Formats: sequence, structure tokens, C-alpha cells
Amino acid sequence: MSNQSETATAEHEQQQSQQLEASGSAIIDVDHDFAEPELEFDESGLELTENEAAKAFSKTGTTDDQSDENFAAAAAAGGRITPEGFIDEDFEDTLGSPATEVNTQDLVDTEFKDISKLGVIQVVGDDRLGRKVIIFSACRLPPSNTLDHQRLLKYIINTLNQYVENDYVLVYFHHGLNSKNKPSFAWLKQAYSEFDRKYKKNLKAFLIVHPTKLIKALYYLFRPLLSVKFGRKLAYVNYLSELKSHNLFLDQMPIPQRVREYDDSLRSGSRTGSSHYASSEELGCASGGLGVGGLAANPLPTTQFGVSLQHIKHYNAGSVICPVVEHTVTYLRDCCLDVEGIFRRSCSVTLVREVQEKYNKGESVEFRDLADPHLAAVLLKTFLRELAEPLLTFELYDAVIENHSLPAKQKVGHAAELVSNQLPDDNYDLLNYIVHFLSEVAENASKNKMTAVNLGIVFGPNLIWSRQQASLTVMKPINCFAQLLISDYAQIFLR
Repeated sequence: MSNQSETATAEHEQQQSQQLEASGSAIIDVDHDFAEPELEFDESGLELTENEAAKAFSKTGTTDDQSDENFAAAAAAGGRITPEGFIDEDFEDTLGSPATEVNTQDLVDTEFKDISKLGVIQVVGDDRLGRKVIIFSACRLPPSNTLDHQRLLKYIINTLNQYVENDYVLVYFHHGLNSKNKPSFAWLKQAYSEFDRKYKKNLKAFLIVHPTKLIKALYYLFRPLLSVKFGRKLAYVNYLSELKSHNLFLDQMPIPQRVREYDDSLRSGSRTGSSHYASSEELGCASGGLGVGGLAANPLPTTQFGVSLQHIKHYNAGSVICPVVEHTVTYLRDCCLDVEGIFRRSCSVTLVREVQEKYNKGESVEFRDLADPHLAAVLLKTFLRELAEPLLTFELYDAVIENHSLPAKQKVGHAAELVSNQLPDDNYDLLNYIVHFLSEVAENASKNKMTAVNLGIVFGPNLIWSRQQASLTVMKPINCFAQLLISDYAQIFLR
């Protein structure tokens, strides 16, 4: 029996490996069958600085010492590189299917189980503009002599390949990188050369959190080799609070506890840290009038972003279907059901903020004149994500997560119980309005490529989140619940 079990296990692993090859054969090997204009990196120029950089890299020991803390605090006063606010690159013709993404990632995690369990790289949902957010945590790297860095590189490439055809953001948490776990300079050089234009084209921001002297020295050495365009995407983030000004949901990101504690020590140990934190909050308030946590500071009666449903209902003639929801849904239903990748693309940061401000002031917006379907789509998602409480409520969070572990035949009935019997009336009315529209979007998936699975992945994090720090493990249950609401709309919304 033992031999039979081992044989069956081996056959299963071989079958998974073959399936990974079939579903993403292009995942590991980079496709070079195209001309590469405007290369971000000049390979010939690397030799000019390699010896210099390698010397600096090898001499640097632990990066998280007191001198680096002081340097990071002092860096708040200058040296910041801010990515441009306008998203100026077109959407790829081929839209990856999130259904494939989920299945492929499961296969990748199985193939690279030793790397996956470390949690070094994680996909953590969308930012305020609907762009995928991918984080890399240096503190989770084990000692270098225990890690196969080639497998780590392949795992990173496999994971990124599922998302790079759409807009995305990279967040690198540098704290925790030290002389024992830092990769070699040769590996860094290899990794950079692997990430060609395919990976850089739709990268909208590369945020380096808690940069040290080592990071800034390396950037200084490599700066002549980086294109101006790539340089605009790079930004130093000295304190976690600054992530809000980069359109990220700070309170919903699974930030390692070591990183949070280090950030607290930086801010409590430096007056510069305290004042810089305040300026970040001011930046947040300038972005659509939002204060701490994305909530509106001193909202007007006309404010629609960052407020509660009670506020909206009180100042909207007793209805929770506020103008921004009604206008975006009506425009998208009438004009955009056949737009490929709708809800999957980001748009101009500046324009999003301008339109948010108009709605919050009670001014009219005509989307037909703006002629950008992705603007309306981003605004609808942003409205949901910036509600004072998630539309599915904090109280139902645990039950929504539990739905994923139920037998398939019980899931719809359980979802109907939560939505039709336990959800407050105001939440039900707004959710019903939006999900009914999303079911119409899914019915046109042959044209727009947005199936219920795709929409579930996009809207799941916008419909519910936890009061506590986010965890990557709940992403799949949340997305699947949102998919269920859309695919089985008629059986779940029964009021």
C-alpha cells in the first residue's frame, strides 16, 4: 500500500507540473519575439558601475541600524522621487482571465511550495485606482545559505506574469534585509535583466518603503542606466503613513508586524517623523477631501466619498443610491457593456480626484462628455472602497469568509441568508443595485471579457474588509463570495 501511495503521489505531482506547463508555458521564459523600443535598461552600461556597486553592496552589513534610522528620518526633508500622476499607457489587447490567474497561482504555489510558504511576495488586492498591488517583504527572506535564489526568481516571475499585462504597483518593504539574508549583487543584476520591458510597461509605481543608505547608494549608482520614465515611477516612502498619498489602502494591507514596529520606532524617535506623518495626512485630505483612514474630514451635505450610508441617505432624500453611483452605473450600462476589460483598468489620478471633488461639492458630471469608461468604473470602485464601513458590513465578515469552506450546494443558500435576512436595509438596497448591474456586465462577458469570476476578483475587496490588519489568506474567500453574488444574483437577492 505504501508503494502504491508513493506512486500515486508522484503521478499527481507530475500531472500538476504538466498542468502548470500547459496553463502558463510562457510564465518562466520571457518572450523576445518582438522589438523592444525605449528599453528601460542599457545592458552595455552596467559594466561601468558593476564593480563599484558590488563593492558597496558587499561592504554593507545590517541595514536596519541606528544610523540608517537617522538617515531615513533625515531623508524626509529631501531626495523624494514622486511618480507622475497621469496613467499614460494603453491597456494591452490581451486581457488575462482572473479565473486563469487563480488556478495558475495555485499551481505556482504548489510547484514552488518552499518559496510560497515564506510569504516574501504577495498580491494584496487593488489600490484606489483599481491597480493590482504586489508587495515584497525583505524581512521574510531566510538566510541566504538556506534559500535557492534561482527558484525565488522563477517564483517571482511566475507570479508577476499573471498581472503585468494590466496596470500594477510594486511595494518593497526594505526593513529586515541584513548581511545574512541579502541576495548577492550578481543575483540582483540577473533579476534586473530578467525584468524587461514586458514588466516595466504597466508598472505604474515602484514604492521603496523605509529606504536605507544602501538602497539610495545603489540607486545613485544605477541612475545613469535607468530611463527617465522609469525614474518617475520610483518613490521613497520613509513612513508607512505616506502610502496613503500613493492611493493605497494602508489599513487593509498585510504589512509584516516587524515593519510596523520599525515604523513606530522611527516616528516615535524623531520629530521629523512626527511632522512628516502630519504632512502625509494633509496629502490624504487633499486627495478628494479624505482624512485619516480614507474618511472625509468635516463632510459637507453633498459629500459622497469617504462617508457613511447614513450620511448619504440623510442628505439624498432618503435614498442610499447617491448621484455618483447612479451616474456611473447608468453611463456604464448604456455605453460601456462591450468595453473590454471594464473595471480592470486604471486611469488618470488627477482626473479621478477632480471628479471626486466635483461630486463632493454637489457639482454635476457628464461622463459622456468625458468619454472615458474607465474613469466611471474606477469611481464606482473607489466609492465602495472609501465607505466608512464596507457594504457587506464588519459584522458579516466572518460569515462571508466561512462561506468558502461550505459544501458547494450550501453556498448559495448561505449567501442568501446573509444578504437577504441579515444585511441592513440600506446596505441591501445599495448592494442589490450594484450587483444587479454587475450581473448585466457578466452577461456581456463574450465582449467585455468580464465574467462573474473576473468581476468577483475586482469587486471582492471593495465590498468587504476586516476591522483588523488584512491577511492574504482571506482574499480568495472574499473574491469567491463576490463572484457568487453576481453569478447567482436571482437566488441570493430575495427581498
